[in-house]
Amino acid sequence: MRRYSEEEILELLAAYRQQQDLRLRDRIVLNYTNLVESIARRFSGASEPMEDLAQEGYIGLITAIELYDPKKNVKFSTYATHFIIGQIKHYLRDRGKIIKEPAWLQELNLRLNRISDMLTQQLGRTPTYGEIAEKMGMREEEVAELMTTREVFRVTSIDGFRENEDGSAHSYGERHDIADQAVAFQLPIEDRIMLETAMKKLKALEQQVLVEFYFKDLNQTEIAQKLGISCNYVSHLIRNSTRKLRKILTTEDLRTTQVQLAQLRQEFDMALCEDPSVIVDPLTKLYNRHYFDMRLQEELNRARRINSEVAVILLRMEGLQAFTHYHGTLWGDEAVQLSAQLLRQTVRRSDIVTRYATDTFAVILPYTGSTASAVLQRIRATFEDLLKEKGWNKGHSPLCFAYSVAWFPMEANHPATLLRLLEERLQPPSSSLQKAA
Repeated sequence: MRRYSEEEILELLAAYRQQQDLRLRDRIVLNYTNLVESIARRFSGASEPMEDLAQEGYIGLITAIELYDPKKNVKFSTYATHFIIGQIKHYLRDRGKIIKEPAWLQELNLRLNRISDMLTQQLGRTPTYGEIAEKMGMREEEVAELMTTREVFRVTSIDGFRENEDGSAHSYGERHDIADQAVAFQLPIEDRIMLETAMKKLKALEQQVLVEFYFKDLNQTEIAQKLGISCNYVSHLIRNSTRKLRKILTTEDLRTTQVQLAQLRQEFDMALCEDPSVIVDPLTKLYNRHYFDMRLQEELNRARRINSEVAVILLRMEGLQAFTHYHGTLWGDEAVQLSAQLLRQTVRRSDIVTRYATDTFAVILPYTGSTASAVLQRIRATFEDLLKEKGWNKGHSPLCFAYSVAWFPMEANHPATLLRLLEERLQPPSSSLQKAA
């Protein structure tokens, strides 16, 4: 199928606006299939089927066709990109998915940032894709795709990106007076309010430069001539004001997260007051498995957002059933209670200690990675002393402890995978069993 030029697309749009002939609309849609599918692929980290993402993208494209106004003096492809990305994001938001940026992409973005900053200092302006590509040893098209992809994973990004006339790239922002623009681009009301509030915290000149650059589609030279300032100063204002705006939006996002976390804590407290058994084990007074599952998911989500680590330790009382059967329920309960109390005293106050199963404890260690092995060694030594002191490691039905540790994200990137790894590693110390026998 022949691809239409931008001028031909405008003619088709004008004809469709007058005739409302669906065949004309279909011709426009078919012209942008590559655009829709390429944007949908950028969201593949959301773990949603590509067919569903592309379908949402086509909905956004059709909406753009229906609402496009050539008087706004915006290229239709740029206009349509906003709607396609926005529609997919709304779909993912409704589905409650979290888009995780792959580790290799994080490293590549860090390298791109370093090279971009270095070139900006050397050249005194924003580098072009070609200049960045030469330093990174990549093709210019690959750099352009990388710059586009990073907007998908940026927490504070609302829309997509576009390319300047000089080849440099930037992400879309908003202007101080965005009421009419917001209607045109169909921004959700919560994003509109947040952006308006953030823009008001910038200086008047910064706001004006952002408006000219992002919405009026002027390049840096045209802005400099219009405002009577140098091109270098325009570049400086765009770079700094965008960074300031992103920081403001990130802070607001963090505050929102903190409010949500506080609400979650309040819900837990209310549940505890109404029925402690909902989240608390009645014997040990530790949190139960239900609470463990919720907190583990919460801590992993937080670690993804801030690029942190989380470790989990499992501690199982081997032989507890036989020990209780031989010595009686009171002795068995005492062993479980003392073990729970000792475990809580051995770890940090910020660690979450839970009764994972009848004979098993689990500890979630936020902001902890491979160093959790040292914590495990301390726990192991403490419990070996307990067994010796109580004499539980001797006699007819001895007790011993099995231990395992794993951490996110280096060893596992999902709660189920993490727990499966912990279960596989949870082997009783054979030496203790042999001595006890």
